[in-house]
Amino acid sequence: MKNITIGSIDLNWKVAATARYYAERGNGEEYAFGSTPAEALAQLEAREAAASSAFDNVLAEEIAFLALGAADAFNSNPDASLDAHDGYVGFIGQVIRHAPMLAKRWMCMSEGEFTGVWLYEVTERFGREWAEVLISGADESPSERLEYIINDEMKK
Repeated sequence: MKNITIGSIDLNWKVAATARYYAERGNGEEYAFGSTPAEALAQLEAREAAASSAFDNVLAEEIAFLALGAADAFNSNPDASLDAHDGYVGFIGQVIRHAPMLAKRWMCMSEGEFTGVWLYEVTERFGREWAEVLISGADESPSERLEYIINDEMKK
């Protein structure tokens, strides 16, 4: 995250008459003005919040189906130790952190290239199989596992 600078404005800045302070992210990528330092910072944060999307539905769906697959794998191996993964929450976290990879791969698919239901057939399966890899302690590449699953599902 880039630093925020807050300071007094000088006479060269043409802003509202009540503005005496500015808040700037990085090297002017985003900025705002206010009559107090706190107001300038609040304005900066409001501008940044308005510019970013509040919720990424694609990523949320990937996370949900990855977690479903991971939970299924754990439920199939209830005696598995998750100590190496900081317990169940850490274990699920290690699976769902691959959601951006899956979302990006889905977005790279050409129209009609994959005719199945991505979330069921690829994402949930990846969550289950990656969880099994974590439980077994195997050394495997998540991207290679993803490509294997995609190819396997496309053959069906």
